[in-house]
Amino acid sequence: MVPMETLKELACLKPLSEEQLDKIGRISTVKTYPKDAYVQKENDIAASLYFVTQGRVAIEIDLPKHRKIVIYIVSRGDLFSWSALVPPHLITAGSLCLEETTLVEVPREPLLQLFETDIALKASMMETVSHVIANRLKDTRLQLGYLLGWD
Repeated sequence: MVPMETLKELACLKPLSEEQLDKIGRISTVKTYPKDAYVQKENDIAASLYFVTQGRVAIEIDLPKHRKIVIYIVSRGDLFSWSALVPPHLITAGSLCLEETTLVEVPREPLLQLFETDIALKASMMETVSHVIANRLKDTRLQLGYLLGWD
């Protein structure tokens, strides 16, 4: 269980009511990862949604010849692993801790069950996830342009 005070500090959860935060807190856990640890890798099953409470996580995509490129850095208050909420629930980019990092882990299945009983929670969370996806797409395009030498 994650204390409500911890969840209240996460910018992307600001629109949620205390009751909704309490519901999320009841199904969530706090996990700490060391520097250079992968939380998940590209093409893994997205079993959880993550919120950063401390540290930074590089969102990276695999390139040919065993290369990777960082498309985004997630920091305090941000979320990643949005694929947990979007079928087919496969990770589209790896997540590498750049320093010791503490995360709130929200497991997919219990969260989807909450969505069935709280449509307002679902709407708010999916709006947040939509913004994250749009930002990641923009950043991926910028990285692609850089790699291709576009100015």
